[in-house]
Amino acid sequence: MTEIRGMPLIIVPYYGEQGLAAWEWLLGFVYFIGLYLYFSRKKRLGLKTRPEYRHLLWGLFAKVVGGVAFALIYFFYYGGGDTIAYFYSALALGDLALADPLAYFRVLFGPNDLAHISLFSGLDVKPLDYIYYDDRSFMVVRIVSVFILISFKSYLLTTILLSSVCYAGIWKCYQMFSEYFPSLIDRFAVGFLYMPSVFFWGSGILKDTVTLSAACWWVYCFNGIFFKHDHILKNAVGLAFSAALMVALKPYILMALLPMTVIWLAYFRVAAMRNTLMRIVILPLALGVMMAVSYLILVQLGDELGKFSLDEAVETTMVIQQDMTRSEQYGGNYFNVGEMDGTVIGLLEKAPIAINAALFRPYLWESDSAVMVISGLENTFLLGLALLILARSGLLFFIRCVTGNPIVLLCIAYSVLFGFMIGITTPNFGALVRFKIPMLPFLVSGLFIIDFLRQQKHLCRTRGFKFDLAVFRKGEPRYPVSEQVDRHTAGRKAPGMATPGLARA
Repeated sequence: MTEIRGMPLIIVPYYGEQGLAAWEWLLGFVYFIGLYLYFSRKKRLGLKTRPEYRHLLWGLFAKVVGGVAFALIYFFYYGGGDTIAYFYSALALGDLALADPLAYFRVLFGPNDLAHISLFSGLDVKPLDYIYYDDRSFMVVRIVSVFILISFKSYLLTTILLSSVCYAGIWKCYQMFSEYFPSLIDRFAVGFLYMPSVFFWGSGILKDTVTLSAACWWVYCFNGIFFKHDHILKNAVGLAFSAALMVALKPYILMALLPMTVIWLAYFRVAAMRNTLMRIVILPLALGVMMAVSYLILVQLGDELGKFSLDEAVETTMVIQQDMTRSEQYGGNYFNVGEMDGTVIGLLEKAPIAINAALFRPYLWESDSAVMVISGLENTFLLGLALLILARSGLLFFIRCVTGNPIVLLCIAYSVLFGFMIGITTPNFGALVRFKIPMLPFLVSGLFIIDFLRQQKHLCRTRGFKFDLAVFRKGEPRYPVSEQVDRHTAGRKAPGMATPGLARA
């Protein structure tokens, strides 16, 4: 990568002054045209049967623009950061691949130890030490190095390629939600494709870009195996691969997602039982068994989880919390959850503060930079949306939707648990706005589903029918409630359906 003539942007160890050259912008435009042509064909074919495909290109556009904006801000505004360190460490691997392909594959798949870094001795460059010797950071370097080889060693082009590939997981999860509730495809697009934090922090050369996509792939593949029973082998491979990425980069995401998806499955199976007594008896038992299975899996992953393992979770929380509140390092841009005594009970006492911070902070008045102002506006939208839906539906109906609809339970329970985990360990706003993106699409989608159920309830009441939440346990019925009411009133039933959930009030 060459610098802009007369205006170097950053200085990188081993590479000197670096910037964004004119050829990168030109080639980036060519790359984008290629992506546009490929995805426009998929959109044209998909629209014949799937209306959500109208968001395919707009979602890609948001993703690429978010990645480019991220690259520009880290060059012009921050003048460096982890993303630059990841890229130039990966660039060293790219140089090694051209000089000695066998040595490159040894580094790519081998341990990041002294023996393997010595393979760079014949070059003038090597990965940055603090990146190389950190297992999770160097995993990003390994992934990015693959894109380096086809991006002409360009930071901008690598960003575009990485964001485009990671878009696939987000799109698949968005499609899954759209299949459950087709009436909400535009609202789901807001949560998965158009939230500023999602397409900004989830599009650069960062761990967050990969882990967001991995979390979405996990939910999509889990649904394919246990709910749709479709392409079992392919989905099993996808599930294992996404889990491996989350464990390698940010294990706490899997620690929140695994038990919540297992509960989603258990509740879905038990809720489908017709016998009410059986449901009451079996549900607690099934949830207990599934939670025990999740616990055992996480215990078995203890070595891979490292400091995030269950045995070390409390100690890790204390260390991270103390480290990230150092005002001399983070400029005072942090919040305080209060004193913690290092016990599990002590952590749980901080849950309300931590969850609120993760979901809705920084508030707009707490934002002290242009990037934080955007996050503040987004959080204002989230808080307003949550309060509006809560006020419209009422607390009792809100709780009924969470406890009575499996996919809403997944969205809200995962968001709350994940919010607690990052809120208690990340009292720094700059890091918090990045760390929260794996739960944002699910939180927004869960809220929109609750509002949709409220609308269906109101529709039933206005037409003189009793609303039955059980109708929506498997998603939106084939026919809208209003159409079912008309059919019921006319004494006719939809083909293959018995107008479930509708009875005279």
